[in-house]
Amino acid sequence: PALAQDALGDSLCRLHFRFLRLSRHRAMANFSAAVAAPCGFATPLAGATCTGTRRAATCMSTATSAGLNGFNDPQLKSTITRLTSTTSLCSTAFTDSQSDREESSSNEDGGAWLVGKVWLLSQDPVGCRQVQGILEAALSDEAREALAEELRGNVAKAMRCAHANHVLQKCIAVLRPEALQFILDELTERPALATQAARHRYACRVVQQLLRKCPQAQTAGLVEALLQDADVLVRHTYGHYVMEHVLELGTADQRYRLVRFIEQRALSLSTSTWGGAIIGAALAHAAEEDRIWIARAVSQEPEMLLELRDTRQGDQAVSLVLRTLTGSERSRARGILSEFRA
Repeated sequence: PALAQDALGDSLCRLHFRFLRLSRHRAMANFSAAVAAPCGFATPLAGATCTGTRRAATCMSTATSAGLNGFNDPQLKSTITRLTSTTSLCSTAFTDSQSDREESSSNEDGGAWLVGKVWLLSQDPVGCRQVQGILEAALSDEAREALAEELRGNVAKAMRCAHANHVLQKCIAVLRPEALQFILDELTERPALATQAARHRYACRVVQQLLRKCPQAQTAGLVEALLQDADVLVRHTYGHYVMEHVLELGTADQRYRLVRFIEQRALSLSTSTWGGAIIGAALAHAAEEDRIWIARAVSQEPEMLLELRDTRQGDQAVSLVLRTLTGSERSRARGILSEFRA
């Protein structure tokens, strides 16, 4: 009897784990369908609901000029219904719930569940993924731009939101640079907003992606606003990443001014937590003659070189200093490091 009970117990355990594994696979499949390949575009010809990424893309091309009217995904419907009846999870969205509810009720009869709801969905952990999936699935630039246009006026909130900032980053990734101008305009229309964004844990990513995607002429105003607060940003936990992008992607004049700024403050930067990172970026991306001036500024005082070595990413910066210097200057710097080796 004891052996029979053990055998029965083992069988029940195996069945239980198989059930759990099947349930997990089904949950992942439902999640993938909701996030990676949102569908439900009703074709004017067949009037049927599409399923799958390929059919969703085909249906997108048969929609209206915006490419989105007629979107009728039940999972998206459920998300919107939930959001319009509760407060948004995004901490930055505290003034839009009432207008979003009114917009939802006005669109229900027309079936345009997505149009007019992008900002509401973007603030939700599930909804933001659905919007990102639709942005990727859209066949035309016009369809993507119609979605992104609904974020106009909410850029400052979106880039600080734990969920909506990912939608902004997806817009930057899939839209043409000229369609991103409204994001740059909102970043620079208010004093110090660009600096605040560069210092924010989420917004700094949006700023970095803009600098990488848009041409230099388009980001000139943004970079100028950042350079005005360079002394704060080069020492900041998140801001220094943005300034490293300026050193890499800015115009020759912008990079020259930032390099000179770093050279003049080499002593204080060498004791800053992120001094090694910003000095290393300057040595990596500056013109050759500018790199020599920075290396000399850092190595002129033994204490400065030793302090720099002890900062985060300081080893890499010191290595670049030694590679930049030549002759007796390099020998002197190596002697200092050898004498006071940690």
